[in-house]
Amino acid sequence: MKKLLLLLCLLVAPSAHADPAGTIHAEIDKLVALYTDGFGHFDRKSRRVVFGPLFKPNSRDAVAFFTLSGVDLMNGHEEYIAVFAQGEGRSTPVSKERPYRMVASAQVGTRWARTLDWETARISAGRIVVRGLRWGSKDAGCCPTEPIEVTFSITKAAGNETRYPLLRESEKPAPLPAAKGLR
Repeated sequence: MKKLLLLLCLLVAPSAHADPAGTIHAEIDKLVALYTDGFGHFDRKSRRVVFGPLFKPNSRDAVAFFTLSGVDLMNGHEEYIAVFAQGEGRSTPVSKERPYRMVASAQVGTRWARTLDWETARISAGRIVVRGLRWGSKDAGCCPTEPIEVTFSITKAAGNETRYPLLRESEKPAPLPAAKGLR
């Protein structure tokens, strides 16, 4: 009977390796709690998680985009990126490595500045490229019109062998057609 109960528990228990997106969403929930001012709100549907070989050629590292709305009781939104390195499955006699470790997080968009089309996000070795729109000087608050492409580069701190890399970004105009489905 004990063996049957143990087997049932193992089958029903959520596995971080079986559902890496679920693990990332749980980490994003923690970030949302840290970033919100108490008035801001979020919608779990307003997230996008992309997996790819960001740090190592065969890894499934994760990049998550998410939004907070209503911060400071305003009707705008703030967009964020969080970068996670996949664990290597290492363990010691007292603990096991987490399946994903956050290595960087930053605000990357807001109303009247720019908004990113997360569906266009592509991951390659050391880079995340995503398209979006920037608000022009004559654009209304609802409708940015200037297409852009933003590249987030993962670099090590100069002269330092740190586990926590720097997230640098560059933005350039993108050719038309503009990205669709923006938040």
